[in-house]
Amino acid sequence: MNDHERIMKLFNLKKFKTIDYIYGNDCTIYHVMKNYSKKFNIEFNGIILLEVKVYYNPFKILSPCFYPEFKEISNIIPRNIDNHIYSNGNICYAPPYRPIYEKWGFIDFINAVDSMINNYFSKEYIGTGTLIELEHGKKGLKQYNFLISKKDSIIVQHK
Repeated sequence: MNDHERIMKLFNLKKFKTIDYIYGNDCTIYHVMKNYSKKFNIEFNGIILLEVKVYYNPFKILSPCFYPEFKEISNIIPRNIDNHIYSNGNICYAPPYRPIYEKWGFIDFINAVDSMINNYFSKEYIGTGTLIELEHGKKGLKQYNFLISKKDSIIVQHK
C-alpha cells in the first residue's frame, strides 16, 4: 500500500469522506468532509469540509513528525483563538512539541483535528466541551510541559 492509499484509508477510518485530492509539487491536497451532527441528538449544520495538505518527504525518513495542515473551509466554525481556528482557516490541533514528543503518525493528526471539531460542537450545542483546553502562548506551553512531566495522558489543544 502506498502513502496515498494509507492516507485515504486513515481518513475513512475516522469517518471522513474524501471528496477529491490534488497532487502538487510539494504536497497532496485532500478535500474531506464529515457530518458531525450525527453524533448529537439535535439538528444543525455539522458538515465540516477540510482541506488537508500532506507534504512530501523526499528522503522517506520514517519520522512521524511532518505536520500536515488542516484547514476548515466550510466556514462553519468561527475563526478565533478560542475555537482553535486561525483567521485563514488553519486549525490549531496541538501544542507545537506534542507530535514530536509523542511520535505522531498521520492518524494522530486526524484524531487531534477530529477531537477539536467535536469539542467545538459540544461547546456550541451542549454547552460544555469534551476536552481540557490549555491556555494559548507561553502559558499553554508551561501547562503542556507540566502535563508531560506528570506523564498525563490527557493532553489537549493549544495554540
